[in-house]
Amino acid sequence: MPEFNFHIKLDNVVDQATHQAFTDMLRQVTISMDKIAQSKITERQKCEEMQAEIASLRAENDQLREEVGMLASLRLGQQAVKESANSTKEIFTLERTIKIHESPVHSVTMSPDSKVVATASWDASVKLYDLAAEEVIKTLTEVQSSPLTGEVEKKMGGLYAVAFAKTAPEILGCTSVDNKVYLWNHHTGKLCRSLSGHKNEVNGIDFHESQQVMCTASDDCKVLIWDFSEGIMLRTLDKHTKAVYGATFLGRAYQYLVATCSFDRKTRIFDMRDKSVVATLQTHTDDVIGIDYSPHQHFLATGSDDGLIGLWCIRKWKPECTFNTREIPNLFDNEVKRVSFSPNGDMLAAACSSGRVLVYNIKTMMPQPVAELDGHTDCVFDVTWGVCPQTQAKVLISASHDHSCRYWREVDRDI
Repeated sequence: MPEFNFHIKLDNVVDQATHQAFTDMLRQVTISMDKIAQSKITERQKCEEMQAEIASLRAENDQLREEVGMLASLRLGQQAVKESANSTKEIFTLERTIKIHESPVHSVTMSPDSKVVATASWDASVKLYDLAAEEVIKTLTEVQSSPLTGEVEKKMGGLYAVAFAKTAPEILGCTSVDNKVYLWNHHTGKLCRSLSGHKNEVNGIDFHESQQVMCTASDDCKVLIWDFSEGIMLRTLDKHTKAVYGATFLGRAYQYLVATCSFDRKTRIFDMRDKSVVATLQTHTDDVIGIDYSPHQHFLATGSDDGLIGLWCIRKWKPECTFNTREIPNLFDNEVKRVSFSPNGDMLAAACSSGRVLVYNIKTMMPQPVAELDGHTDCVFDVTWGVCPQTQAKVLISASHDHSCRYWREVDRDI
C-alpha cells in the first residue's frame, strides 16, 4: 500500500488545538487516499481475473465449435451412407458384366494404359481381357518347360493375386495356392519364371515403381522381397504371427518401405533395406485382407473382415479416419476384402463380402461414401481402377466369387 507524506511550513507557531485539528485532518485525508489506492488495486486484479476468464471461455467456445463441426460432419457422413445407394446411378454406370472364368475370380488388375484387364481365378488361369474389343486376348495357364529353370509342369494352381510390373511393362506376376509365384511375358504368353520360396499359399503381390523388385505375401506368415528380373530372393520379412494377405510398396517418396497386412490384425511397415519394422498400425479387430497406398495424399488404406476400412496418414503413422461399412443399411455383417485407390487418389473403392463395391470420396476433410455398386451374387474380393482413354473418366472393374467381373464407368467426373 502506498504511503503519503505531507510537508507543511508555517510562518508562525500555532496553538496545540489547531495543530491537533490539522493533524487529524491530514490523517483522515491519508486514510481516504489509501482506501482509494487499495480500491484501484482490487479493481485491477478483478479486471485481470475477468480477462483471464474471458480468454478461457473463448478457448472453450472454440473447442465446442470444433466438436460441433465434427459432429455435424459425422451426421452428414452417416446421412451420405444412407443415401449412397440412391446416388450410385449418378456417379457410375454399369457398362457390362464380364464372364470369362469357370470358377471364382479372386483378383483383378488394370494395365497401365487402361486398355486391358488381367483377372486371376481359382480355375488356375489368368485371362487378359481387351475392354474395347470385349474379348479375351490371352489365357495364361499351361506351364510348359521353363527355358531358364528346366521345370516341367502341367498347370498353375488356383490363383489368388495378379499384378503388372511397373518397370517392365511386358511382365505380369501371379500368386498361387501351390506356394509359387509365376512371372509371365503377357505379350507373348510365355512363362518367364516360376519362383519357389514360400512354404504355404501365396496371397498377394506388388511391384516396385522404380526398381526391379517385387514383394509377395503368404500364409507362411512371411513377405518375401524379390529381384524379379533375376529371380533372386532378397529379403524375408517375418514379424507377423499369422497369415499375411497383402503387401504394397509406398511409392517413390518412401521407396524402401513396404506395408503388409495380416490375419494377426496388424499392419506393419518394413524398411526392406534392413528388415526393421518402422511402424505397427492396429485398428482392426479381425483379419486384415486388403491394403493399398496412394502417393497423392500419402494415404495407406486397409480393409478387414471386421467391416472397417482404415485410412492412415503415413507421414505421421496416425489414423486419418475409419469407415464402418456395417452402418450402411442391410450390411450389418459386411466384410471388407481388398481396397484400391483411384489413379488420382481422390477415391477409394472397397470390395465387400455383401456382393457390393463401396466407393468413397476422400478429397473432402471428412471422407464421404458416394457410391454403392451392386449386382454381384457372391462376395466381391477385388477391385481395380483405370482411366478411359477417350473421355478420361474413371473406370472400375470388380472381381467376384460369382465367377464374373463387372465393368463400371464414371458418369460425373466433378465428384
